[in-house]
Amino acid sequence: MLPVESISTSDYVGDLMLHHLSNIADRVQRVVKAMPSTCEMGEELCMGADGTPTLRIDRLAEDAILEYVNQEKLKWNILSEEAGYIDNGGDRTLVIDPIDGTYNAVIGIPFYSVSLALGSSTMSDVDMAYVRNVVTGDTYQAVKGEGAKLNGRKIHTRPLAKDMVLLIYMGCHASDDTLRCIKKARRTRSLGCSSLELALVAQGTADAFYLKSGQRERAIRVVDIAASALILREAGGDLCDLSGETLDMPFDLKVRSNFLAYGDQSVKGVLL
Repeated sequence: MLPVESISTSDYVGDLMLHHLSNIADRVQRVVKAMPSTCEMGEELCMGADGTPTLRIDRLAEDAILEYVNQEKLKWNILSEEAGYIDNGGDRTLVIDPIDGTYNAVIGIPFYSVSLALGSSTMSDVDMAYVRNVVTGDTYQAVKGEGAKLNGRKIHTRPLAKDMVLLIYMGCHASDDTLRCIKKARRTRSLGCSSLELALVAQGTADAFYLKSGQRERAIRVVDIAASALILREAGGDLCDLSGETLDMPFDLKVRSNFLAYGDQSVKGVLL
């Protein structure tokens, strides 16, 4: 054990913040596992602050997060796809997607997460990130400048191989360019949970994640990827818009973006 005098204040604060994020994820997991059926999960309650319907699973997960922040008296502002922006008078904002991959949860596909990021005002100043697969419990976390971890072990992106594995957004709103990208990959998957798909790139399971929507309303929001963006960058990868510029997004639910996330810089030359 390290002597108390060798533990810096910043290390203590960082560990404490990660402890809170872990506790929040625990609460979300418990709430979801207590729900008796996917039918109840999918009950539509209202329209969320981001303009999409709030389902019961979204509301219960968000309530669990907000209750924890209030109980612990954490001076964090909140940005959530359901409640919008909550000003708690803090200088940091907790950017949350209570359930990323809601549709997967509702139809019984075990690939959805709770996504948590701490920053000031934009995705680029996020300095702490935590993403948990609610079903499996697999946990990704990152602190800026300290690397990324999966279940406590360091992870890294992989060099681009000839047989590229591409994760991609597909569906009725996908741009025509989506098919062009699909044809450049050896294998392609569309998994329906952006935070976990970026995490798969971060751990070297896939080479890239591509999203180009023909409708602005279906492009990505900062709440979806604020946490996994830091995890990917700390693992050696990056994200860019589709003109190739480094992706940054303000903490604003009205802002949407198409993007490419990649583990190896050379992916940009293949897909853009």
